[in-house]
Parts: sequence; C-alpha cells; structure tokens
Amino acid sequence: MSIYLSIFAANCSSVSVKKFYLFILRNYLKAFIPTFLIVMLILLMQIIWLYVDELVGKGLDWFVIAELLFYFSASLIPQALPLSVLLSSIMTFGNLGESYELVAAKASGISIWRMFKPMLLLMFLIALFGFFVSNILIPMANLKRSSLLYDVRQQKPALALKEGVFSQDIPGITMRIGSKNHKTQELYNILIYDHRETQLQATVLFAKRGIMKMSEDNRYLFLTLYDGSRYEELEKVKGYHQSRPHTSTFFTEEQITFDLNSFKFSRTDENLFKHHFEMLNVLELENSTDSLNEVIQGKYNTLNTFIQPYYFFTKLGADSMTHLLMGKSTLPLKDTIYITSLAGNQTGMVYSNALNNARTVRNVVEYSLNEFKELEQLRARHRIEWHRKFILSFACIVMFFIGAPLGSIIRKGGFGLPIVVSVLMYVCYHIVSLSGEKAAKTMAWSPFEGMWFGVGVFVPLGLFLTWKAATDSGIFDMGWYKKIVRMVFKASSTSLKV
Repeated sequence: MSIYLSIFAANCSSVSVKKFYLFILRNYLKAFIPTFLIVMLILLMQIIWLYVDELVGKGLDWFVIAELLFYFSASLIPQALPLSVLLSSIMTFGNLGESYELVAAKASGISIWRMFKPMLLLMFLIALFGFFVSNILIPMANLKRSSLLYDVRQQKPALALKEGVFSQDIPGITMRIGSKNHKTQELYNILIYDHRETQLQATVLFAKRGIMKMSEDNRYLFLTLYDGSRYEELEKVKGYHQSRPHTSTFFTEEQITFDLNSFKFSRTDENLFKHHFEMLNVLELENSTDSLNEVIQGKYNTLNTFIQPYYFFTKLGADSMTHLLMGKSTLPLKDTIYITSLAGNQTGMVYSNALNNARTVRNVVEYSLNEFKELEQLRARHRIEWHRKFILSFACIVMFFIGAPLGSIIRKGGFGLPIVVSVLMYVCYHIVSLSGEKAAKTMAWSPFEGMWFGVGVFVPLGLFLTWKAATDSGIFDMGWYKKIVRMVFKASSTSLKV
C-alpha cells in the first residue's frame, strides 16, 4: 500500500493535501514531457519521409536542413499537444488508481473535482502555450518554412558525375565520363555536348583525360581537357543547309569554364509570402477579413451600378410571369406603342441591341458571381484560420477532461492500455475535426460551425466521463458488465417460469 494511502487514512490535513497536489503535478509532468517529445519525433519522421526526395542530393548545408525541420516541428505542435495531454492524463490518473492513491484520497473526503484543482492551473498554462503557438509561433514558422522550402525546391541537384552516365546538371551541357580516379579526381574519356550557343547543333568535344577545379568563390567550374578534339557545325555561315560547313580541331590542352551560379543556394525575400492567411495572427486576420469585406461590398456596388441602366428592360412583371408559367415562348413588351412607331429596319436594330445588352449583362453577372464566390471562399479561409488560433487551447482542456477521468476509471498506468485508449480517442477526435474543417472549407458550414465541431462533440463526452469518475462508475470494469449480464439472465429466467 502506498505511503499516501496511510497519510490520508491517518490525517487529511492541508499539508498532506498540498503534498498530494504536488505529487499529482510531478507525476503528470514526468509523463507529459517525454510523451510530447516522443510524439513530436514520430510526427517529424513522417515529415522527413515526405520531403526526403527534395532535400537529398542538392548539396544543402546541414544547418539549412535543421532549420527547415525546426520550422516543420512548430507546425506539428497542434497535433502533438492534445495527444500528449490525453495520454499523460490517462497514464497519471491510471497510475494513481492502480496504486490506490485515488482510493485513499476519496476515503479522506477529497473528491475527483478537488483532485483536478491543481491540474486546472497547469491546463490553463498549457492552453496559454497553445494559443501562443497558434497565434505567434506557427505563423512565423509557416512564413519562414514556405520561403525556405521554396528556395530548396528551386535549388538544383549538386553536380555529381557518374561513370558511363550522361549528366545534364549544368544548363546547356551534356557530359559523360568513361572513368574517374577517385584519389586524384582525374577524369578519363570525356564526351561533352555543348548547347550553350545554340539548341539546334551542339558543339562536340572529346578528350582522353581532364581535371576539374573550382574557383575560389565556388561560382565557376574550370574543366581542363587534354589530348582531345572539337567538332562544331557552322550553322551561321550563309548557305549552311546546302553545304553543311563545319570545323574539326585537335588540341593538347583546352580549358572550359562553366557558370555554377544556378547551383548556389540563395534565400528569397520572406515578404513575398507574408500576406497568406496561414502566416497571419489573430489581429492581422481580422484586418484582412475586414479588407475582404470592403472589397466584396465595393464589387457589389460596382456591379449594381453597371446593371442599373438595364434593370428596366430585364424586370418581369406579373403578366410576364403569367405567360412564362403558361408555357408561352414570347413575353409581352411593356411599351408596344414605341415599337410599332419604329420603321422596319429600326425594329430589328432595337431587338438586336437589346439582345446584345442582355448577353453582356448576363456575362458580367456570371463573371461577378464567380469572383464573389472566390472572394467568399478566401474570406472563409481567413475565418477558419482565425478560429484555429483558439481551438488548440480548448482542445487541450477537453482532452484533459477526457483522459483524467478515463485514467481514474480504468485504473491502469504505463504504456499499455492508456496508449491504446488515447490513440483511439484522439483518432476519433481528429477525424471529427477534419470533417468539420472540410465542411467549412467547402462552405457547406460556417467557419464557426466547422472548426468547433470536433471540440463541441467531445465536450459532452468529457463531462460525462468526469461525472462517471466522480460517482465511481464501473463503466470499464468487466465485473460490472458480468453483473449486468447475470441480472438480465436472471430476469429472463424468472419471466419464463411465470
């Protein structure tokens, strides 16, 4: 029996209660910190496998790769933090239940709500950290990650010459080497097709051996060829297509210079990406949303002003609607006297102008509707990101009120059953949240309904589990289910006898 069981059984003093609170906090942090780091590492490994093809073989410095992974790590916190809170809550209170600390505390008059008291302060701090991550850290990381990832994708693969394989890494150059001395880095049987001057006819160079050397600033590559020949067709000479003039020269030594500026890694200005909704904080999202509202209202006013002169001709009265409902193909004109007063050729012109005006208005309205739809989708994405800033904080609190009661009910600690239960619970939460977010992105739901759908579904579950834990429910006790089954069989046998 634990020492805390004897403490509470002997005397439930304020000092012992504070020690019990510190004991809960200490055990929770011991479970939370390693769990959070492990989950982050697992999620980061998925990112590495996803972008490994874009990072390998480009001669990037290890610091650039580490910087990119650090920015990706910041964007993984919203996935790792709720799962870590859930798992560590189940483990902590499961261990307390398994070692009878919870029984001793309840026997001393401490309810489950009082046990949660020190954890609420910790959950408040974690919620503040979650809001800081969502509002400050992730927008900054997204901005720097997008800029750096764009530069990495633009970076060409590092120059690597393989024996017997044609290489096109250098722009305008196709090169093949027969063999290479790995000690002296000397090349043998070099064949080069030079398309830098023209794409139609290449200058062909062949050399028995050669040596590569970089310039001091690593911008130029000097290739010195020995004992070779050069073949070039003179396509710029007049009458080339009839006579096919060309030159063929032999050399004992010749040097070729290649510009490697395209292989140099350079950083793009981050200001090109900073206006995207994923790079904005709460205040910037509100300002962007207000600006979008003004743009939408301004375009609506412009459209209204444009179609106003044609409104009289496109408005249908009650008599016209009656004709349409009766299936007639023609509509009565409002002022037939004006039409009949015109000459024959003028009547056709009036009808033609009216038809052209109607088509113009229809095209403008259709284009404006598509433009309004795109602006409304962009506004919805801004509102979705605005709500996302607060969801992480509430999700951590909800996961605690699910994990802590579950741990006290199942009374199992360690990495066995708690991991299974927490992963299943978090997967369900993740699926529900993604479904709501997708509905919000497609504008089937409002951004508020879609983004808070997952939290709204799991709040009643957390309250229900907390109530069950406070009333010592046997919802996960197999004996409780066996007892119910025996009662059902007993009731059924009694009814059969009657």
